Amino acid sequence: MIVDCKKISGEVRSILREAIEASHKKNIRLAIVKALHGDPAKDAQTEAFLKQKRACGVEVGIDVQEYDVSDYLSSQTVLEKRIGEIVGVEENTAVIIQLPLPFLKKQDGTETVVNTQAALNTVSPRKDADVLHPESFGRYEAGSKTALVPPVIGAMEEILRREASDILTSLDTKVVVAVGQGLVIGKQVNRWAARNGVRELHGLREGSDVSHYTKHADIIVSGVGKAGLITADMVKEDAVMFDFGFSKETGVARGDVDPAVAQKVRLLTPVPGGMGPLSVTMLFWNVARIARVKMV
Repeated sequence: MIVDCKKISGEVRSILREAIEASHKKNIRLAIVKALHGDPAKDAQTEAFLKQKRACGVEVGIDVQEYDVSDYLSSQTVLEKRIGEIVGVEENTAVIIQLPLPFLKKQDGTETVVNTQAALNTVSPRKDADVLHPESFGRYEAGSKTALVPPVIGAMEEILRREASDILTSLDTKVVVAVGQGLVIGKQVNRWAARNGVRELHGLREGSDVSHYTKHADIIVSGVGKAGLITADMVKEDAVMFDFGFSKETGVARGDVDPAVAQKVRLLTPVPGGMGPLSVTMLFWNVARIARVKMV
């Protein structure tokens, strides 16, 4: 079955909008740190993600302020100082960094990779809506009831609560496979699995025998960006699949999971219009929590 993520996202946004209106808080703001890659394809993808966030902000009543740090990529120190200044703006309720960041470009013309985690660490935990600061995800992983939930995990759990609540109450019997070990998706799934004591967790990196692990998995989360990576012969009939992958073939958006898999598994999230928009919704849910908006 294909999950109607748009419907779920719309319902959550409605709840969020009503809660914000009832709170009478007028100045909730999400600050987004962004930078240009200088690559048309990468910059177009970044713009698509930002467009989703702008639209969600308008829909729920949260201001979105974008800060372009393209001119601060001369060194890690300069970049972190600028991000720290943005975090320090009192009006910025929450701050996130739009990933991935471009290369640092030194004065001698050489390029080096940004230390992404170090950049993320400049976002104070009290403003960390993405839950990517070590203190933030440490509190979440430790099971703190007041900890914010990483947006991608919030999206997964919202679907499970609605469509497969029995799985949430029996995670200790489940085998979870995270295909790809990126910071935003794979690593967060690992923490979710650890927090919930799943029976087995397999975090797969590039070069792994994906089929070997997915054939026995109860929950599969993929965020690689390789179209059709997972096919119907690679999964169990009762598996639940969260597809965060995104790539384009001849201009058509594709996920990591072949659409035919939907006819076999219990749940499959679509691409496009699936986990991406719903995760954005859960990001804004976190922003409202940081602003101390009371929600049901």
